[in-house]
Amino acid sequence: MEEASERKKAGFRSAEIFREIIRTGSTRRAARELGITQSAVSQYLKVFEDAVGESLFVRDRRGLIPTTRAIEIYNRVDRYVTTLRSIEREIAGAFQADRDSLTIAAPHICAFKLVPEIIQAADKLDPSLEFHFKALRYDQIAHNMMTGEADIGISRLPLDERFFEWEIVAESSSVCVVHRDHPLATKDVITIDDIASEPLIVLERDFTSNKLGLASYGRRKSPLRPKVHSDTIGLDVSFVAHGIGVAIDNEFIAHQYDMFDVAVVPFEPSAKYQYVVFWRRGSGRFSRQSKIVETFLDVIKRSTDLWGSQRKQRHPALDKAAL
Repeated sequence: MEEASERKKAGFRSAEIFREIIRTGSTRRAARELGITQSAVSQYLKVFEDAVGESLFVRDRRGLIPTTRAIEIYNRVDRYVTTLRSIEREIAGAFQADRDSLTIAAPHICAFKLVPEIIQAADKLDPSLEFHFKALRYDQIAHNMMTGEADIGISRLPLDERFFEWEIVAESSSVCVVHRDHPLATKDVITIDDIASEPLIVLERDFTSNKLGLASYGRRKSPLRPKVHSDTIGLDVSFVAHGIGVAIDNEFIAHQYDMFDVAVVPFEPSAKYQYVVFWRRGSGRFSRQSKIVETFLDVIKRSTDLWGSQRKQRHPALDKAAL
């Protein structure tokens, strides 16, 4: 049973119980889910409401109806509880010496093609492996590698060599992604002037490696005009495929787009990117000679080489920037 002394002040437990009341719709069902008494749930709710400074539910014959303020608080509490439980799980498993698992961190778009190909090859190498995939932004990939939440990652430079080792798998240049029926799809090279009046699909500035974003193209009489802002690497292609706008990407990411009805055309002015497979420095599990790393490199090289040769047949300008 919950001790009365534990209910005197609001804390994580009272917030957790408030969350469960919202999720289940009643103190009775919340008590059953949490394995405590309904009386304890009610007392925790009172502590939480006292801390907030207002009642969070309207009580009527239908039960507890959350107020608008309650829903706002719930959204925040739910994120906190989910994060803390994730941390608890990570701590519980962080110090296991031997795990027959491999956690791969990579940009979201790699889930469609590249990561499944890697997992197929790695599974043949070691059928006992259990795989986990984390679809993340570049900053999140590095963070998850640093904290040990991921074992091996696919990302792009720069990375901090004090903490990571890597092998370069692709040198990539800028491309413009347009719907297959778009007039620009037939061009050999698309320029910044070509897209001056086009609605753009862009990555949110906070999540780009170049924080200047579109401003990096300098002052223009007709400024570029974003139409859709996304926080997910590579999924701008879905908006392009629906004809909503065009996107500026790079070859490595764009080679995941084969399932979408889009054209990928070299873009000028071009930026250069280096993509890598990387792991924590000093890892006893990975090195440039380890079988898992070799498998990653072989699969990525085969995949990018095939895509590159197909694109060069259509766009000779790609010969200037080999993947």
